[in-house]
Amino acid sequence: MDVPRTASGRPAARHRDRPRHWWARTLSWWGAAWHDFHYLVMPAECVACGRDDAALCPDCAVALRRQARDPFRAEEAADALMSVFGQTTLPVVAVGDYRDILSAAILAFKNHGRTELATELGRALGRGVEALPRLLPGTGGRELMLVPVPSTVGGWRRRGYDPVALLLHTLARERRLPPGMSVAPLLAIRPRLPWHRRKQKALGRAARRANVRNSMRIRRRLHRGARPAALLAGADVVVVDDVLTTGSTVGEAARTLAGTGATVCGALVLAAARSPAQGGGGTTLGRRA
Repeated sequence: MDVPRTASGRPAARHRDRPRHWWARTLSWWGAAWHDFHYLVMPAECVACGRDDAALCPDCAVALRRQARDPFRAEEAADALMSVFGQTTLPVVAVGDYRDILSAAILAFKNHGRTELATELGRALGRGVEALPRLLPGTGGRELMLVPVPSTVGGWRRRGYDPVALLLHTLARERRLPPGMSVAPLLAIRPRLPWHRRKQKALGRAARRANVRNSMRIRRRLHRGARPAALLAGADVVVVDDVLTTGSTVGEAARTLAGTGATVCGALVLAAARSPAQGGGGTTLGRRA
């Protein structure tokens, strides 16, 4: 079977837009059908202001685009990505601050099944993708693989989808990826016994780093028979995640990829949480989805 290739001849990764097993596809189909029926019977509300009949009303959609219009470097807010001497160990580009309408949209998309927000959030992420050559030194003119941080098994089972992978799929489907960039779902979560599973958001900074250590692995095989080892050998990659807090998760993803011989150029996140001392990280919205 022929494997699609990039302009340089390297095998091109394909986004995993469908589960491999029939039962997982069936569950996903029923979940999507129930989601559509739910919003037919109970019309959607804007996740920010509560206005009826839209996941984001026109005013809030404009406000989200304004909040996500100027991507910036954000690793200084993540202590896991800075050395004891204050040097950056992994550069990170953030599309916006984790507050206001952007945080409300991300929470609704991740935790409340509001998958109709994928288009708006995907386009916001696309602004970050376009800014990578400008904000990550040395990436201009190079082919980049965008590697999403995978969802945990429990998270995928609870939601029925992988949030970061879905956003990247939306970008690829709308042909918003710049030339030379491709999506490569090369990472997977290592299985853990139930009593060893701990949610990141419930942990402190040091505990977060310990919780994600050795938690990821490289997939054994992709669709169409492509082997991740062949894709990663000498490749330039950018880790993609939704929210940057301590940097432990993107740091572990970068370490896992670098162990295969890939060059990790940095990370891209949809939003970065900032400490109160940096003037961010909070929200001015009184309503949450």
